[in-house]
Amino acid sequence: MSTKFTRIERSIKRALWQNAVRPSNRLKDPACILKCLFIFCNVTTALFALAALSGVASYYGLYSSNSELKNIEIGLHVCLAWFALNVVLALIFDFRKYFLEAGWLKWLVNILILISAIGFFVPTTGVGVIDFFTGQDFLFISLVSYSLVFLSAKCLALAHKRRMNPSILLAGSFIFVILVGSFLFMLPKSTTVPISYTDAFFIATSAVCVTGLSTLDISQVFTPFGLLILSILIQIGGLGLITFTSVFAIFYSGSASIYNQLLVRDAVYSKSMDALIPTLLYMLLFTVAIESIGAVLIYFSVPDTLFSTTGDKVIFSLFHAMSAFCNAGFSNLKDGLSNPILLYGNQIFYLEISLLMFLGSIGFPILINFKDIVVNRISTKIFKNKIKDRTVRFDLNTRLVLRTSVVLVIVGSVLFFISEYNGTLKDMSFSSQVIQSIFNAILPRTTGFASVNPAEFAPATVLIVCILMWIGGSSQSMAGGIKVNVFAVLLLSLRATITGNKEPSAFNRSIPLSIVQRAYAVAFLATMMVFFFTIVLVYLEPEMSMKAIIFEVMSSLFTVGSSMGITAELSSASKYTLCLAMFLGRVGLLSLLIGAFGSNREIERQYPPENIIIN
Repeated sequence: MSTKFTRIERSIKRALWQNAVRPSNRLKDPACILKCLFIFCNVTTALFALAALSGVASYYGLYSSNSELKNIEIGLHVCLAWFALNVVLALIFDFRKYFLEAGWLKWLVNILILISAIGFFVPTTGVGVIDFFTGQDFLFISLVSYSLVFLSAKCLALAHKRRMNPSILLAGSFIFVILVGSFLFMLPKSTTVPISYTDAFFIATSAVCVTGLSTLDISQVFTPFGLLILSILIQIGGLGLITFTSVFAIFYSGSASIYNQLLVRDAVYSKSMDALIPTLLYMLLFTVAIESIGAVLIYFSVPDTLFSTTGDKVIFSLFHAMSAFCNAGFSNLKDGLSNPILLYGNQIFYLEISLLMFLGSIGFPILINFKDIVVNRISTKIFKNKIKDRTVRFDLNTRLVLRTSVVLVIVGSVLFFISEYNGTLKDMSFSSQVIQSIFNAILPRTTGFASVNPAEFAPATVLIVCILMWIGGSSQSMAGGIKVNVFAVLLLSLRATITGNKEPSAFNRSIPLSIVQRAYAVAFLATMMVFFFTIVLVYLEPEMSMKAIIFEVMSSLFTVGSSMGITAELSSASKYTLCLAMFLGRVGLLSLLIGAFGSNREIERQYPPENIIIN
């Protein structure tokens, strides 16, 4: 027996030795050399991409002398030279893989880099088109485009290699964007006066988590460059960095691995793998379309007296359309939406903002479901004799969210109107009171705008607003809270318990037990986090009122952004505590716990049942 095992052992060792490449001969193996060169080029290109992004940010964000700007330009041209060399080498040695099989986005950024590299040697001609392609602006566009697309593709490739959990990857992407945003806010040209890193970090967190809380007056402190950075952070926070990197990476490589498709499917709503790319594109398309239409409507509804130039009015319209749809709640106007010219002027503006907030809070799955139904009905009517009719219906998620959301808006508006009729609304006309009640019923579930001061709310109104903040918007939307979906499932589960049904149901559809369990877990964790962060803030800020602290905590945790005016007065420790609350509220504590400690497979272990007294 021992002889047999010895023979097998020798055979295994011989096979391993024959298949292995001796360390001394590795440098002679062409495949190994190419692999090492490939890794070296990727790592170096990633470093140059980071350097290019930092250089462009420094060029626009620093008050530098001409000599310093010249040095930055030299560094950016070095990055351009490396990128161009990378493209040329890939074109020569692996044209099939890096060009013929690549996506159109890779072709585009490669062409931009080559044009910029050629333009470096072309003198100024006086011809507008030629000078643009050889100019500095086009160089910066090319460098930023190539760097962002390259880094996005490599990040997804690394996630594929490491098999990273989607929840952990999503949380890590938010942390990365927050850190980058806080660095950009510290640049001198971002603000009119120097700000502390704590304030920069707080506002970056609030923007990425689409909350809207701010320790500074955005309209007075931030420059146009700072507002641009804030807008980018809000847009990334609203859609999620995974959405942008996925689009870049997929259209860069021309395809996506199965793992990356599963990763993106978990980050964004998609019913099937085939619908993944269309879902991503629809999300981007809906965002651009809704924000553009909203900006146009806002532009024609706000008075010209608020702005010194037409450009300021355009910026105001674009910024508020994006801030409302992304449920961020930031405003670049002095006094925000409580500005007297707005508040006692054309109330159509508040209806437009309310509609944008509502659309941002119901979620992309519902918008896509609406699109499918509209397209199906139109195509059926036009091509009814040419195509096979297929039924597209409102799914259970859409029906539950829409009906629950409409009920919450109606009930919240009525209660707010009754509670504040002789309070914050007393100096307004009846029509303005109704519109403001609708606005303030939608606002607590989504966005941190403020038309009236929450510090002046009646106690009953504060309780109503806190309940609405706790509920929040829809799953896979830009709103916070435990989500309308969870609230609806809790109500249906309660009804099933009372009526003696085995499982909750709605619209002739039953809801699985796993969904009910997850809903209860989300609601429980959210409530416990309210208690935890309230206790921490009461300890850190003993001189502040309990009402204001609870309101601030719920506003942060459920990414609403409303405040009773204590945000700027908080200590640094309290500000970082609220940053943690905003972060957990945005990424979801349950998702993080499942990602960190959950099992990849369903545990089928079952113990004998025994009753517990529940009365």
